[in-house]
This record gives sequence, structure tokens and C-alpha cells, in this order.
Amino acid sequence: MQTEHWRELRRLFDAACDLPPPRWRETLAGLSEDPALIEEALQLLGAQTDELGAVARPLQALLEAGTGVADEGAGDPLVEPRIGDRLGPWLLVERVASGGMGTVFVAERADGLFRQQAAIKLLRSDGPHGVRIDRDEFARRLAAERQLLAELQHPNIARLYDGGTTPNGQPYLVMEYVQGEPLDEYCKRRRPDLEQRLRLFQRVCGAVQSAHQRLIVHCDLKPANVLVAEDGEPVLLDFGIAQALDRQQGDPERGNAFCTPAYASPELLGGARVSVVSDVFALGVLLTELLACRTLGRGVGDRDVAVPTPSELASPRCPWRGKLRGDLDAIARRACALDPRLRYSSVEALAQDILRHQRRRPVSARAPSWSYRFGRYLRRHWREATATAAVLALAVGFVWRVSAERARAEREAAVAGQVSEFLVSAFDAADPSMRGARARQDVSARHVLDASAARIEHGLDETPAIRARLRAVLGRAYRNLGQPQRAEALLDRAAREFLDPAVAQPERAAQALLELSRSLSERQYGAQAVAAAQRALALRQGQADARGLAEAYDVLGLARVADSRYDLAADAFAQAQALRRKYAMRQSSQERAAMLGHLGQLYRRRGELGRAEAAFREALDLARADGAHSVAAQVQQFYLAKVLFGQGRVAETRRELADNLGLARDLYGEQSDMVANIHVDIADAAQDMGDYRAAGDHYRAALAIMARVAGARSLDYARVLNNYATLADERGDVGEAERLWREALSIRREHLDPQERRVLRVESYLGRLLARAGRGEEARPLVERAYAVWRERYADDLAGVLTADLGRIEWLLSRDRLDAAAAGLDAIDLGRGEYNAFLLARIPALRAELAQRRGDRERAVSGWAQVVAESAGRNGEAQVLTAKARIPYAESLLARGDRAAALAQFEAAAPLLRKELHRDAPLLRRVDALERAVKSESLAAR
Repeated sequence: MQTEHWRELRRLFDAACDLPPPRWRETLAGLSEDPALIEEALQLLGAQTDELGAVARPLQALLEAGTGVADEGAGDPLVEPRIGDRLGPWLLVERVASGGMGTVFVAERADGLFRQQAAIKLLRSDGPHGVRIDRDEFARRLAAERQLLAELQHPNIARLYDGGTTPNGQPYLVMEYVQGEPLDEYCKRRRPDLEQRLRLFQRVCGAVQSAHQRLIVHCDLKPANVLVAEDGEPVLLDFGIAQALDRQQGDPERGNAFCTPAYASPELLGGARVSVVSDVFALGVLLTELLACRTLGRGVGDRDVAVPTPSELASPRCPWRGKLRGDLDAIARRACALDPRLRYSSVEALAQDILRHQRRRPVSARAPSWSYRFGRYLRRHWREATATAAVLALAVGFVWRVSAERARAEREAAVAGQVSEFLVSAFDAADPSMRGARARQDVSARHVLDASAARIEHGLDETPAIRARLRAVLGRAYRNLGQPQRAEALLDRAAREFLDPAVAQPERAAQALLELSRSLSERQYGAQAVAAAQRALALRQGQADARGLAEAYDVLGLARVADSRYDLAADAFAQAQALRRKYAMRQSSQERAAMLGHLGQLYRRRGELGRAEAAFREALDLARADGAHSVAAQVQQFYLAKVLFGQGRVAETRRELADNLGLARDLYGEQSDMVANIHVDIADAAQDMGDYRAAGDHYRAALAIMARVAGARSLDYARVLNNYATLADERGDVGEAERLWREALSIRREHLDPQERRVLRVESYLGRLLARAGRGEEARPLVERAYAVWRERYADDLAGVLTADLGRIEWLLSRDRLDAAAAGLDAIDLGRGEYNAFLLARIPALRAELAQRRGDRERAVSGWAQVVAESAGRNGEAQVLTAKARIPYAESLLARGDRAAALAQFEAAAPLLRKELHRDAPLLRRVDALERAVKSESLAAR
């Protein structure tokens, strides 16, 4: 706790020491809420100022005596020079710093003799409690010290040029101006590696050692006094100045005022006589921070606390933390010893130990044990040692190889025989003589795969690795033939066998799991797909294959799309792309097409249809470049058609799907889930174009295929049921629509979370159907739950939220809660996303129905007129959806008294509706009622 107190005190002191005294309290109050701590910091700051005043006043008097300038206002604060003032031949051009010993300006020569820049340090003399000393003695010391510093010529030390006093009596020193940044700031910005930091430190040691040879001790070595130029060359500042200023008579308990406690040696803090080993301690602290990439933060109260080693100070994220243990820890520990007698005797000895470490030689800071010296020898002569070890290993390996080769050859011969027998038996299905009565039938790849899968359990019993590989190959083949259930069973089994300790092939297991996850994602088994992808990712994270890891993140993203976790999916895709950028991976056209297809899936499910179309079109172009008659091209075209359908471009959708169906039949055969999916999408498009008969044919074809390849209780089958139910609803077959939706809901609840989107979607559809059928109370829990959960859990799915909103509004209308329905319509915000054109068309229809129910005849007529016009423009004048809108339009016209217009709308709609709708459709009852009303009006008019 005491150490923490001093660290906090040090933080406050450092924050305010460069500021003018009037600003100290305000600054400290903004950094701490502890009044006692603030007062303690103010006392330290005042003590610093006192010490500076004690030094500056004798120096000022001495310089005044030498120049004949008297300070007539002794005791009053001196007026500090400003930018533009001249000090002898120097013109002050910029103020760059203000610290414990004074203010620093950049100056230029103004006497015209030559051009030169310098740094001028003006020493402060504003302390109220100076210590008087003999002026002659002080003058002698200052002259001798300045002469020593002026003679100190080293490329890594800023030179002292001159000194003097300002016209107001303030002493100053003229030094070399160094353009650079403090050592710690340089390391933060440039991030040098370990070897670069050691070379930089050695240059600093060379400069310090050069000064020590001239009997000059720095006494204040710290990062701020080491400037690093842009070329990486360090330059030391303030050499010997602190020492010169501290050689004063006075209170022996005062200690050295001009040092930084974080880097000062214990003897320096205690006021004892300093020597070169004091600078060794400061360099040791500097080395510790430089290697650990962290600031130590020592304070006055840590004088007797040992400095931690670099490896102890470094964070776990330090890339070379492990390399610090051993030599570098020992070197830093010896340099930072609290007892001066235990430190390096010179800076040169410290630098030599660093050099010995770099050359892989034993360092003097460690005990010279036999094992340590031998280890250093091996590291220096690793090539010779490696060659010797290799020769020995070859000798041992040769003996082992001779004994093992024979056993391996016998084992491989047995495996080859089993594989050969397996392949021959698998392809017996293609031999007419082996097929008996079926000899005239054509043999497909599916027949060969089925035969291979049947045989795999009866061969290769003693070779589990071969068996697992064959399962993985067969699984991929079944998936490419549109048989996902067979594929998933084989891939799951292969992954488990690869992970068996007897096989132990985690990379092959990861690949099988990724294929399994892809298949499950395509069938919308999101949770299972995510689980398989995460297992694959965990296996690949333990390997060094960045490309494989990127693939695993891609597949995880696709699985999360299937699981309706769109934000998490985007994160996974972003991680995959970050890996590819980091390692500058080149992607093949096939890999890039797959990546774009995955992003297209995400955009489509989030309702970003424009971005989805662009992604799928680019993916399709890349896939076709490798072969138009390929699985990749078929898949990308299939999803492009889905996006076009979502945009309401139904005619384009049907053209793409018709072409895609032929390609899928060629690739997979008729009995595949992909062919069934295309049948469903063609049915959806035909339904929206009013071709109900064609839609029904395609839905029934899809149900038959899905029942065979996926099963009648699968999510694939439930998807077809859901879409088929919408056709029954459109045709007005309420009983059939309810039956289909209830069956689809039962299957989805069996496989999915109750709050999963597909469950909520069916509940919303079923609720709307029941509401329109007059069963409002039965519909209410379905509609309300879908509405609430969608808004709470899936707010980012804008299209889904709008669907739930409209379902609730329809239910409100059915219950005659007209004000609530109006409020719901007014609250709809379409400005944030892209929406299906057919979904958007429901909004003006609901507004028109609301006006009709309220008896607002004019608004009802204008509203339905708009709906009919837009439907005719989008779908055609003689299309079922347009005909459906004409009936409420005619009712509104008749209510307004416009019998002729109502009759025209009735006659344009009735024949088509009676042909396409189910005989018990509620809308047909309205058609009949409208016909009677129109005829009765006609008779009354006669």
C-alpha cells in the first residue's frame, strides 16, 4: 500500500512539475480527489522550487558580478525572456520545454557570423528559501565543471557551448540542439524489437562510459534525457549539469535535489556521495523498462525496494518475454542492485555483459556453472552440434529403419490388398454380368457410391485410418450429388474416426467437420452447423495453417447465418478476411467465389438485397470462369435467383430458376435436395405471378423428393410445407393452409428453439390465417408472441420485424381494433432497409382496408385504386393478385354510389377469381355478395 501511495504521488508530481506554480493546485485537483495526497504533492513541488532557487541565486549573483549587471530588484521574481529576445549572439525562436531545472528555448545565432541552432536552458531562481554559499568557491566550481563539459566530445552526447546571464540576471546555459524524441516515446512509436533495443542501449552506455572516463557523472539518467533521432541514434542531454548544480554547501540532509526518483540510486536519494555506480543503477532501471516495454514507476518511498527483473515486469503479451529469462534478467538484476558494491563496477562492464549475451557467451552476472557454459557453447556452435547430432541420429535411425522397414512393408502390402479388394467390389456395380436382371439399366455415380458405402463396413477392419478417409471421400461425393443426409452421416463418422487415438489425424477430422457444417448450413440446421464448425475451428487453432484457419472462420460464419446469428456471422467472416490480409494469401477464383457466396447469404438474410445481388453475381462470374457446368456455378445462380425474387423481379427469377433446374438435374439427378429446393423456388415465383396451378405442381414435386431424400420430419420437408401452405392460403383453402402450417410448425418446434425465426414465422402466418377466419382469440397468442420476440431478439432483421408488424396489424383489423391498427401502420419506418416488393405491397392494402372498415369512403376508394394500379403495373392487369384487389375496390366504389365503376371492377376480377381460387375461399363469398349488390342496384336503377 505504501508503494502504491508513492506511485500515485509520483504521478501527480510528474504531471505538474513542468507547469508554473500558480497552475499546480488546479491541475492536481483535476487528477485526484484525495486532499491529503494533493497537499503532499504541492509540498514536493515547492521543495523542488526551493532547491532550484538555492542554486540559481548564487549562480545569478556570480554571473552578475562577472558581467557588471546588478539586479536592482533583489528578492523580486525575475522576468523570464520571451520568444524574440536576444541573449548575447542568440535569438530565442521557440519555447520547447519547462522542467525542474529551468526553461528550454530553441535559439539561432543572430550575429551574422554563421548559421547555427542551439538549445538554451534558463535556470530558475524563484525559490523563496535559498542557501547562501561562498561566491568565489561557487564560481571556481562552475568554471571547472563547464570546462569539463565543454571538452566532453562524443557523438551521442549533446555538447555544452556556452553560458551567461540574461539582462535581468537569470543564468542560462547554451547547449547543442538535438532533434529527436524521448527514448520511451520513440519505443512506443517505432516498436523496435529486442535486438534493436539492446543495440540502442549499448550506444547509450558508450556515451555514459565516455563521460565517466573524464570523471563526469550524469546523476539524472532517464528516458527524457535520452533523445533518439529519426535515424535511431541516441543523444544524451544534461550531462553533468545536475551534478554541477548539486555541488553546493548547505543542509547535508537535503540530498540530491536534481534527480528523478524513478531512476535514482538509493545512495543518490539518501544524499550520499555519488560515483559511476550511481549511473550504473539508473542504466539498469532504464534497461529493465526498455526490455519489458513497461514503465517501472519507482518513487522516493521505493528507495529500499528491489527493482523487479525485466521478465517479471513484462506483460504476458510481450513478444520476447521468454527470452528475458536467464542472461538479461541477471544483467538487469546486477545493474540494479541496491548495494553499490554488488553492481557492475563500471558502465563498460555492463555493456560488455550485454555484448557477451548477444554473442551467446557466458555473462559475468550469472554463476559460471558447467551446464550454463556448455549451453552457451552449444548455442554458439549450433551448426557443428546439429551436424554431430544428425550423424548420431542417422546412425541410430539406420539401425531402427532396417528393423522397422520390413514390418512396414508387410503392413502396407496388407492395406493395399484390402483397398484393392474394396475398390474392385465397389465397381462390380458397373459390371453387367454382376447385376443379373438389372444388366440393361444404366449405372450412375450414385449406384457406385451406394455400393461403396455398403461395402465399407465389411472391409478394412484392421485399417481405421483408410476407412475414415474413404468415409470422408464418400461423404463429399454424396454431398455433391445432392444427398446431404447420406453425406452428413459419413462425414460425422469420418471425423470421429480421425480423432480416435488409434488414427490421430486432427487436420483430416477438421476438414470432415467443415464439410459436415457446410451441408448442415445449406439445410438450415443452424445450431448443428455451428457446433460442427466450432469443433473444426478448435482443431485448426492448434495448428500453424493460417489458410486452413481462415477457411474454418468462413464456414463458421456461414453456419451462424443459418442459425440466424447475423452479427456473429459478420464477425467470423471479418476474422477470416483479416487472416488473409495478414498473411497476404492469394485466393483461387473458386475460393473467392465461395467467400462471396457466403457474404451474399449474410446480406440476403439481413435484407440487404442490393449487396447480396452484387456478391452473388460476382461469385457466379468467377464460378462460370472455371466451368459453367459446375456445382459452384449452379449454387451461386440458385442463390442469385432467390435475391431477385426477394426484390420482386419475379419474371427474372423464373428464367434463372428454369435454367438452374436443368443444370441441377444434370449434376445431381432428379432425386436430390437441391432439385427439390429449386422446385420450391419456382413454385414461389409462379405463385406470386398468379400461376397457382404451376405452383402447386412444383410444390408437390418438391414434397415427394424431400420425403425420400430428407424424410417427412426434416426441416427441409417443413420448409416445403410452409411454402405450400402459403399457396393454399392465397387460393383461399383455409382448411388445407391450416393443416400444412400446423404440420410445419410441429416439425420446426421439434428441431429448433421455440424463439428461432423459422418457428416464429410459421406462428405469425398461422395467426393471420386464424384471425381472417374469425378465430381471433385463438390467433392472438401466436401473433403477439411472434411480434414481441421478433422485436426483442431479432431487431436487426428489418424484413422479419416488418412481417411480424404487419401480421399483428391484420389481427388488430380482424378484431375491429381500428385505432390500434392505425397507430401500428403509422409507426412503420421503411427508411432503414430493403424489403421484398410483395411485402411492401401489403402496407397500402392495409391502409385501404382500414379506411374501408372506418367507413371513410373517399379514402377507401383512393386507397384501393392505388393498390389496383400498382398491382397491375407490377403483376399485370389480368393477374390474380390484381383481381383480388379489385373486389374491395369495387365494394368501396359501390358504397360511394359509383355502381358503373364497381361493376367494371367486378367484371374484370370475378371470372379469374372463380377459376383460380378454392371453391370455399372467403373472397369468393364476397364476390358473390358483390354480384348480388351490383345487380340489385342495377334493377333499382331501371
